[in-house]
Amino acid sequence: MQYPNYENGLVNLSNSILRDFGVEPKHSSLPYLDEILAKGFQNVVLMIFDGMGVSSLERHLPEESFLRRHCKQAISSIFPPTTTAALTSIESGLTPAEHGWLGWSVYFKELDQIVELFPNTVKDSGGVLAAEYHVAGKYLPYRKISGDINKAGIGKMFTVSPYDGCRVDQLNSLFATVRRLSRKPGRKYIYAYWNQPDKCMHETGCESEQARNEIVTINQGVEALCASLKDTLVIVAADHGHIDIRYRFVEDYPDVMNALLRPPAIESRAVAFYVKEECMAAFPQEFQKAFGNEFLLFSKNEVIAKGIFGNGTRHARFAESIGDYLAVAVSDVAIANNRECKQFVSTHAGLTPQEMNVPLIVIET
Repeated sequence: MQYPNYENGLVNLSNSILRDFGVEPKHSSLPYLDEILAKGFQNVVLMIFDGMGVSSLERHLPEESFLRRHCKQAISSIFPPTTTAALTSIESGLTPAEHGWLGWSVYFKELDQIVELFPNTVKDSGGVLAAEYHVAGKYLPYRKISGDINKAGIGKMFTVSPYDGCRVDQLNSLFATVRRLSRKPGRKYIYAYWNQPDKCMHETGCESEQARNEIVTINQGVEALCASLKDTLVIVAADHGHIDIRYRFVEDYPDVMNALLRPPAIESRAVAFYVKEECMAAFPQEFQKAFGNEFLLFSKNEVIAKGIFGNGTRHARFAESIGDYLAVAVSDVAIANNRECKQFVSTHAGLTPQEMNVPLIVIET
């Protein structure tokens, strides 16, 4: 079991970049990275490869590989270690408790629905839109650091990803776009995101040959990119790691199922339960009977007291979003409401080192 470290993690990485581009940090920065940034590179490139945690790097790449040679240390993802929460923290400099994008799906009382935040769909609906407007955009707005960086005037920020900014649909195109942007005049922060090896791992497992091929390709591409850059600091990290999992289903435990007001929310390994008032006192015992020691179960007040979603001023919707009880995976088990729900071979969002530890890879060109 490994709790998130909000003094040595992704939030702090983002705030080191803010500091370097003349913006007052929202949280503490990473001293090691601050020292290197102080050299004053013309370009700072942050590349996030989805799901490429430390354990996957060490499993699939030899020690002498480019990425492992330049890996300076392991740093912490946020909680839960999942893309929705982690990318929002990187893009805002805030903790999940502050920005409110806690995981893949969050309950919104205005719709009385659990909404999948990125695609704006009703959870487990097969793609039914939650509303004609973007629900999370309306109720969980946040300010991206790009606006602060561009306003400060020291440099300009660019984004490269399949979904935002300079949009790319192939890994080679991502590298080519980063290379092209780096040659523009002026100081720049280039933030690049790619959705592998996460996408592959979900379908084939984090130890699969397919996952290894994705990571080997990334390693080769980053090495070639760095060889072509000048006066550039390249930082490579991940939003979270991965773990191969097995599922348990709420529908198999009637005493748990019948105690719920609605299906579980957030993630399959960081599970928010909304419990009927008359079942509140007995719920921990019923959950323990069903799921044993494979999860830690926290009450709403315990979640707030422990601060596992991070420090700072909590979002106004935070207390509602975490449910009445939060189950957090500490084994290889994930929870789905029923067998019709989407299931993966490998996933993330729990408190294991495999999910929580991400690499801080630094290359000076």
